Amino acid sequence: MRRWHLLLLLLGCGVTDPQTLRASAVVQGTFARPPGVTGDGWLFLYRPFEGPPAEPAVPVAVTAVSAGQLERSGRFVFGEVGSNPYRLVGLLDVDQDFRADVDVLAQVTAGDRVGPALEFDLQPGRPLEVAYAAETVVTTEPPAFRVENATSDTFSLDATEGVSLTVVNLVADPLGRFDPAKRGFPVGLVDDDGDGLPDDRDGDRVPDLTLTALLRWLPRHGKHRAGTDVVVPLVLDPSTLLSRLEGNVRLRLLVDRLSFTVVPQAQEVLRRQGRREVRPFGPPPRGDYELVVLAGAGQFWRLPNQLRDAHPSQAVRFRFERGQP
Repeated sequence: MRRWHLLLLLLGCGVTDPQTLRASAVVQGTFARPPGVTGDGWLFLYRPFEGPPAEPAVPVAVTAVSAGQLERSGRFVFGEVGSNPYRLVGLLDVDQDFRADVDVLAQVTAGDRVGPALEFDLQPGRPLEVAYAAETVVTTEPPAFRVENATSDTFSLDATEGVSLTVVNLVADPLGRFDPAKRGFPVGLVDDDGDGLPDDRDGDRVPDLTLTALLRWLPRHGKHRAGTDVVVPLVLDPSTLLSRLEGNVRLRLLVDRLSFTVVPQAQEVLRRQGRREVRPFGPPPRGDYELVVLAGAGQFWRLPNQLRDAHPSQAVRFRFERGQP
């Protein structure tokens, strides 16, 4: 008899809304575009602090809205995704050259439209309605390049103390697919606080540039803990660029070539509870690296990349032969 009383008690306290039993929810909404502008809409869900304009990252979920669907209603849906904090980033692919299956072509090109990143915390079992608008015009092509001083498909680096620093010379290259008049390295001054003055986030008394480059370690499975990256920042002499920018945060230069110095001091990038932390790591670990160039508008380029079969210059990989074991 006592067992039946317990069963009735449990049934009486049961959950009336079955959605609360799910640890996931639907993200849906509308994708808006400027009047008269057509193309395919793409939307990406990233973890906090991931996605443009940071280093390239794999999104948690992707969805697309065809040009025809944008004409009719502009509705999009992600389906069921895990309840977590997210960043929603979208783009309007006006020229319809977006390639989700090719790493460096899965991004905006000149003439496309982009919108701001939207951050939200998805609750279990609660559908979320989002309105997204991609209206800002992208004026440049991705910063595609080749390494001018690469003599083979492996660019060797050395982290041994006392060894001369290595310089990597990058030359903008449209690779036969981007508009030559809009290709190059877009460089401006950072003004994250919007006060009209250049920012100096690292406190070195030199204004920060919107374009950065780094080497990112590609460890073999089990060689490094998940959820962190090891990067080696590349140093650019900013003096010539700063003189041309003259403190104007609205000005953007399109540069054909840049030279970076490899300072063999690595940093570890950690993501803890939705926060991004950077701390010293020491000499770079031995192994393969990719070179990543980040433009301030969220565009990027990396070597090696998936265009390497058609363009041998895109197959160059970087390797620290000496350093941490």
